[in-house]
Parts: sequence; C-alpha cells; structure tokens
Amino acid sequence: VAGEALGLHGDVDAIAFTGSGPVGRRLLEYSARSNLKRVFLELGGKSPNIVFADAPDLKQAAVVSANGIFRNSGQVCVAGSRLLVQASVYDRFMDELLSATTRLKVGDLVVFDWSG
Repeated sequence: VAGEALGLHGDVDAIAFTGSGPVGRRLLEYSARSNLKRVFLELGGKSPNIVFADAPDLKQAAVVSANGIFRNSGQVCVAGSRLLVQASVYDRFMDELLSATTRLKVGDLVVFDWSG
C-alpha cells in the first residue's frame, strides 16, 4: 500500500527499494504511470558462499562469509545469505564461523576483529 502510494505520487522524485523482484517490478510500473521517477532497486536473491575442502584458509573463508551476510545488515542483493560447505570441512568451518561472528562489533558499522 505504501509502495503504491509513493510510486504513483507525482511529488516523489525517487524511490530506493530492497526486496523482491515482483515488488520491484510494480514500483517500476508505478513510476511509469506517474512522473517517471527514478527507481533504485536491490532485488532478492540468495547468493551463496561456497567453501570447498581445498580452501587454503578456512579461518579467512569464515570471516569473509560472516562479512558477506552481516555487512549492511544483509540488505544488499549480493548478501551471502546461504553457505554451501563441503561435508569434509563442515565442522571445522562452522567452528571458525562461530568464532568470526562472536568477534563482531555490531552498531552503526559492523567491525571485524581480524586478529582473533
């Protein structure tokens, strides 16, 4: 309802939206039906990080994976919201991932303690 009202309103010059493809499509349609406002979209997806057994540094892979989902509160279309981890390194990787996430400092910015 709010998206439709904003999308069709002639005094709104631009809309930025993070979410699903179908809603993004509707916002583009509303823009076209009104004042051709600019529409900036970050549309869905479940971008996976993939970790294979031959990864040279599981600790680094865990830190990068944690960063991939927590950066910008996960509100980007390429947020690493899934992990595919080869079974033979799963337990070791998950231990490293738990360690990486417990070192996060959450606030206005997500800060990683790389030294741990």
